[in-house]
Amino acid sequence: MDVQRPTGLNPEQSLRERGLRATRPRVAVLAALRDLGAHRSAEEVRVRVAERGEPLPRSSVYGVLDALVVAGLVMTADAGPGVVLYELGDRWHHHFVCRVCHGVTDVECVTGAKPCLTPGTDVGTVDEAQVIFRGVCTACASGARA
Repeated sequence: MDVQRPTGLNPEQSLRERGLRATRPRVAVLAALRDLGAHRSAEEVRVRVAERGEPLPRSSVYGVLDALVVAGLVMTADAGPGVVLYELGDRWHHHFVCRVCHGVTDVECVTGAKPCLTPGTDVGTVDEAQVIFRGVCTACASGARA
């Protein structure tokens, strides 16, 4: 189940609404994420931006992605060890990772907001809790994927 995405994602407008300048790299990265869909690596974003005729250095793509995460326009999709995945979105959620096809699927957070869970002991102030569900997705379990 995919969770809510920002509506009508106009990159320039979205950036300005979050108090950011609509620079060419920021607009290009947001547009690439919008076109690619959820759960993409920085390298996939960089390639998409280049395919659209606006090549950016890898370091610039990472810098833009970091700024967009801080601004709340982009979220990191915690799918466990490996490459960091990015997605458009402003609604907190978790992820399911299939052990067979390695697909990543959004899973609604029960409360819909951070931190969703609280620790059983006093560890300090918790502002975020991430859950990664792992198993075999419906398509792989039914044999729909070869």
